[in-house]
Amino acid sequence: MLRYNPRYQLFLAGSDAGLVILALLLSIVLRMNINLGMEADPEIFTPPLILYVVTPLIWLFAFGTSGAYSANSKMPFVQTLRRVTSGHILASLIFLGALYLIYRDFSRLQAFYFTGLSYLFIIIHRAVLLAFNRRLAGAINTPRRVIVVGTDAHALEVGTAVEAGASFGAHLVGYVAHQGQPELAGIKILGSVDEIHEIVKSARAEEVIVALEWFDEAASQLITRIMKLLESSAVNIRISPDYSELAYFHARPEDFNGVTLVGLRETVMTPTQRVIKRLNDILLSGLFLLITSPLLLVIAIGIKLDSPGPAIYRQLRIGQHGRRFVIYKFRTMKLDADQITDPEQVRELFEKKKGDPRVTRFGYYLRRTSLDELPQFFNVLKGDMSIVGPRPEVTWLAESYEWWQRKRFEVPQGITGWWQVTGRSDKPMRLNIDDDLYYVRNYSLWLDAQIMLRTIIVVLTGRGAY
Repeated sequence: MLRYNPRYQLFLAGSDAGLVILALLLSIVLRMNINLGMEADPEIFTPPLILYVVTPLIWLFAFGTSGAYSANSKMPFVQTLRRVTSGHILASLIFLGALYLIYRDFSRLQAFYFTGLSYLFIIIHRAVLLAFNRRLAGAINTPRRVIVVGTDAHALEVGTAVEAGASFGAHLVGYVAHQGQPELAGIKILGSVDEIHEIVKSARAEEVIVALEWFDEAASQLITRIMKLLESSAVNIRISPDYSELAYFHARPEDFNGVTLVGLRETVMTPTQRVIKRLNDILLSGLFLLITSPLLLVIAIGIKLDSPGPAIYRQLRIGQHGRRFVIYKFRTMKLDADQITDPEQVRELFEKKKGDPRVTRFGYYLRRTSLDELPQFFNVLKGDMSIVGPRPEVTWLAESYEWWQRKRFEVPQGITGWWQVTGRSDKPMRLNIDDDLYYVRNYSLWLDAQIMLRTIIVVLTGRGAY
């Protein structure tokens, strides 16, 4: 039923990191005791301590990119082998490239020992996990607590399937009732949809299944309501319909003990990917702010000299899981330029256009060079945003989202993203969400790296910046 378990992923990541360090230590022993290469001072074969930190991170990044952590403990060994092998090749290339650039004293023979040992250890480790899957899975993969929304015959069928499929790592907590649906006798009702946030929290539920007889307008409204109520909860949401038009999400139905489930909201990033992405954000944003601090001061002074008002513009935005935060930008418009109450005018002015009369003279150049975005690196450092991700949405626009559009809030919102590198303000505003959802559906650490590289090109050319 569940494609992966966060606890199992963390177990794999931690054990992989330990095995990589062990392989690095054993490579020293082999190089010093087997005379196949040139003789040298033993101290040369002992790498600096920083290598014991960087090397496991390289392997975790590569395995996260190859999908080695995106499956549960029951994945076939052939598929596991393919993902681990591709990740190991990528990690080895990054490792050897890093050695060439920053530590050329590392023995090539020792590098051969290390890459061979680390691959051997990790493959044996995965094989052992597969061989003792039932015993180990019981200790590592604790059952995930499931709540079913619905109280009719179809909801009961889903709940019965969950109870019968306990071996898949699922435990049925109970049912949540919603208006207009009959309540069958003998089922455990935890409350109503209006109380679902408190129910999920008190029951420590990790999975919500919405049982739908028909996928119509009423069902869509129910899903929107549930997703809004659970937006701040780290819980997976699925639907079990008789049929569904969810091709937009590239969603594939999954058979669970005779009941069809379709993934509606599932964790996009693995725990390992989240840790790597956050560490990358902290490192790059901190370094960037340190280097550009004199430029930030000059821009702030230029804004104050050009027009009255504060140098920093603050606005309430919607972040990951619907959390609200204040975004920082250099002010590029005249004071009180956004004090408009007519919704139609707000929508029209929200789209960046050439020749906007509200933009100041200095603000025009800041926008053309994207320098107005620099204070957002403080948001990244605080954890409000990421460097790469969908743009944080303004509150009034997020309130009008349909349930399928809210999928963009399942990843950290970012300074740059797929929309920015494929057209920016030259593209119609209605296509922005399509680009954001493309990023969510195709997320990977490699995609983040591509977007950052393409952002540099877009900023230098000034394409779509008004």
